[in-house]
Amino acid sequence: MSPQLQALDPVYLADIFDAGGEPLLRDVVETFLADVPRRLRTMQESLAAADWDGAALAAHAMVSGSSMLGLMAVAAAARRIEQVLYERRPPPRPDLEALEAAVAEARGMLATAVSGLVTGSGRTP
Repeated sequence: MSPQLQALDPVYLADIFDAGGEPLLRDVVETFLADVPRRLRTMQESLAAADWDGAALAAHAMVSGSSMLGLMAVAAAARRIEQVLYERRPPPRPDLEALEAAVAEARGMLATAVSGLVTGSGRTP
């Protein structure tokens, strides 16, 4: 992951909060977090079977979901993997590890950001 890459852009979460308040924000975040393990598992199973299309679809879904929440590091890592898969070749192990690390980091960041928005301490100026 590039050191210049912001892992979480809180503006995206604030926009969701502004659109639907705490219930919508929590629903969107919880849905994403529940979906991520399934997407990672699908990607791994597809890679093991050399199913490039299935793996690319899982990576693309992670790009979309993480981008919607402002999880820039997750989106960038998933996008790198997706691009390699569209070339019909397996992604390098470090790219897969970077995605897993970004997802792990995102879990904590999301919890902190949601809490901040709900309590009013996480608003962007």
